[in-house]
Amino acid sequence: MRRRALLRPIGIPLGAALILGYSLLPIIWIAIASITPERQPSAGATWQSGRAVDYFPSHPTTANFAALFDTVPFATYFRNSAVVACGTMIVALAVGSLGAYGFVRFRFRGRGPLLSATLMAYMIPSVVLLVPLMVLFRRYGLINTYPGLILAEATGTAPFTLLLLINYFSALPPELEQAAQIDGCSRLGALLRVVLPLAAPGLMTGGLFAFIMAWNDFLFAFLFATSDNVKTLPVIMRLFALGEPAVWGVSAAGAVLTTLPVALLFLGFQRMLISGLAAGAVKG
Repeated sequence: MRRRALLRPIGIPLGAALILGYSLLPIIWIAIASITPERQPSAGATWQSGRAVDYFPSHPTTANFAALFDTVPFATYFRNSAVVACGTMIVALAVGSLGAYGFVRFRFRGRGPLLSATLMAYMIPSVVLLVPLMVLFRRYGLINTYPGLILAEATGTAPFTLLLLINYFSALPPELEQAAQIDGCSRLGALLRVVLPLAAPGLMTGGLFAFIMAWNDFLFAFLFATSDNVKTLPVIMRLFALGEPAVWGVSAAGAVLTTLPVALLFLGFQRMLISGLAAGAVKG
């Protein structure tokens, strides 16, 4: 027992460090590859020649990042990802906040089955929605457009945001809204001026989730976008993964720039994101 008590303060940090190192190793390797000149041989070629593997370049360079914008229209893809991700976040928050408020504050016939259907819609895999979405988008001319991609991405993010905000809205006392209505606010005005500010952690959590999911999604962007004016970053990263073009430093630079916005968002709002998910899980 004494030995266990002595090893416990060391074992837990050591285990956490091993897990963290295992998780960060691919990211660190990509970051190193992004500053490695293309003229240097790969690790496999170096190993085959009998020389030591260079785990860090002797002459780091940022030329790969400059070549990235010359090789492919990376700036256009980055803009498309930003537009689709921000649009998806706005749609998910609008639909989720209005729907969650309706489920919490109103009692109507079919409320239970409709809420169950919303939960089932979130559980449906995205690949199942491809055929019906393709038919609808082709009929209404939404293929290869920003609205089409935003609506497709919102099919998975809006139900999650709605279910998350239901827990937040149900924890707010209705007397606050009634007091606002006595002062002259309408039902929608009470929602905008009272409920939404109090549910800011839930809104932030749902918005970040929608943004990250839309930013990283490949399936819808690959199928519903046919030109460079609409395609997003995951599509161009697929070309790099296939070796088109076969430049590893440029590919790693593209992976770094693709991951950077999401990583910065998570680092900046991680406390609110984690607290929002935890609070939404326990409130009822």
